[in-house]
Amino acid sequence: MRDIVIAARSTPECLELADWTLGFLQGFAPSPRSVHLDTSPLAGPPAPVPEGVEPQLVISLGGDGTLLHAARRWGLSGTPILGVNMGRLGFLAEVECARYRDLLIPALRGEAALDERKLMDVQVLRGEETIFSAPVLNDAVIDKGAPARILNLRLSVDGSRQLSYRADGLILATTTGSTAYNLSAGGPVVHPSLPAFVVTPICPFTLSSRSLVLSLESRIEVTVDESPPSIFLTVDGRITLELSAGDRITAVKSESVVRLVKNPHREYLDTLQLKLGLFQKDR
Repeated sequence: MRDIVIAARSTPECLELADWTLGFLQGFAPSPRSVHLDTSPLAGPPAPVPEGVEPQLVISLGGDGTLLHAARRWGLSGTPILGVNMGRLGFLAEVECARYRDLLIPALRGEAALDERKLMDVQVLRGEETIFSAPVLNDAVIDKGAPARILNLRLSVDGSRQLSYRADGLILATTTGSTAYNLSAGGPVVHPSLPAFVVTPICPFTLSSRSLVLSLESRIEVTVDESPPSIFLTVDGRITLELSAGDRITAVKSESVVRLVKNPHREYLDTLQLKLGLFQKDR
């Protein structure tokens, strides 16, 4: 068996479960080659990755932020991630603590069902230079630092006619990220199995500005027009870049996928009902 990585949020509850997991893995047969505990600050730079680490499984102990951190650092090569929800909502980390031990053994044996989540590749072009590039699991958000000003943004899809937005910002979301900031901004919930992108304006100046659901094969480009100072690009809630007028933000389908261990006791609509109360329970 290859390496195991435990990505744990630095709280007493998460670290206690991480200690239990370390002890369990020591007695598991066949035992992993080595187990690495990753408690890197979620908003800070990751600790150096040991040479030769090839995780067979990543165990994420925390909330969705912890799982996003684990996915960026360990999961882009397709390594399965077992996300244990020890946070609030848990749309990504959908395995509850009570089910963790039941799913850990099949995950270690490679027998657990997996859910493949599609990503998008985001780049920032300044002139002819690419100044930023990253795969995105949830969303890329263009927003402003000046609260009393408004942004002027131009959107084109596959090089077609440009659409203009006057708004506080713009959200480019994957279907996985449709239940994140996109939903709070009034965007649609899109099932994560669908091959689509979602574009949602934040507090648009006109009532006619609405979300767009676009094909995953689309090439999306957003151009920053003359706008107030302090414009930012935030990727998956963690990576931030200050933008300038004339910058172009592009989004296309990524070749990478993130593979999540599925909770066999819950379907996606069950999660929406449980976390958001969107549907009435059957009586």
